[in-house]
Amino acid sequence: MPTDTLRPTELILDVSAEVPFGEPAFLAASVHLPAPETDVPRAVLICWPGGSYGRAYWDMRIPGEPGYSFAQHMTAKGFLVLAADHLGVGASSKPTDGDRVNFDTMSAAAASFVAQVRTRLAEGSEELGGRRLESVPVIGLGHSLGACLTVVTQAQHRSYDAVAVLGFTHGQKEVAVSAVGAAEPEPAGDDDSLRKAAIEQAKAFFADTWDDVYAFAPREPNHGWLHRPDVPAAVIAADDAEAVRWPRQAYVEALIAGHTAPFAANVDCNVFIGFGDHDIPPNPHADVAYYTRSHDVTLYVLRNSAHCHNFASGRAHLWDRIGVWAGEQRPTTLS
Repeated sequence: MPTDTLRPTELILDVSAEVPFGEPAFLAASVHLPAPETDVPRAVLICWPGGSYGRAYWDMRIPGEPGYSFAQHMTAKGFLVLAADHLGVGASSKPTDGDRVNFDTMSAAAASFVAQVRTRLAEGSEELGGRRLESVPVIGLGHSLGACLTVVTQAQHRSYDAVAVLGFTHGQKEVAVSAVGAAEPEPAGDDDSLRKAAIEQAKAFFADTWDDVYAFAPREPNHGWLHRPDVPAAVIAADDAEAVRWPRQAYVEALIAGHTAPFAANVDCNVFIGFGDHDIPPNPHADVAYYTRSHDVTLYVLRNSAHCHNFASGRAHLWDRIGVWAGEQRPTTLS
């Protein structure tokens, strides 16, 4: 795995016009340019972190533990990587009315961000490498709750030429997981009761920070399903140190039984699904069936991996498989 590439630069884009907050709103991202010898990037990967994570998930540089940066690995293979913070997360804006930071507003902000990136690529913006890249595919790639939001964005706005969905299942709900990784059964009932059940699950997950609206999910009680036993303690500690607050309503919506499946059914581009073999769903293969409008769905299950694939011992196998798949994608006509 490569260990020495250019440091990323900061990209901050104003998304105020597309969200209903009446105050300035922006998304922050890190731009990782491909290796200097790359003529034209193979694709642009816009990467979104999962719940309790910021964009650092895609570029972990740990003293004494090399090879944990997805961004370094992929730029060395000729990809342009943008690791972005969602609305309400990390260095991006946190609107005052935090409970309106939900699937709709987060996906609208993401869609605005991607549209502006496309414009800059077509113009040959220096911040994105200085080449006119309108013919390069733009791929949305998300992990966990970030994968869910990538699906929502694609379903509602058709922002990407293809999407890669890592570690999110539309069957068992994402964070309804015990410390030993056993998925809880999904509740049955009407919409109101399902939402109330999701709120109670989210409250339990956030514990004492639920009332903060932008809530902090503790990592240590969840190490058992985030990491396999062979992940070095120094890596887990470095990961924990990067934890960030998230808008609580995103968790609630992800936990509502049956809520995310209709978004998956409205995705009509190519889809890559990735799970660890010790990840949340008991049957990763079942998730393929949710993408009924896609004509090309690829599933990859990474061996000896829990939920946080980027820290697994075999992480490079997943990254390389994503690289092969992403390199095969082509721009689509977006409407």
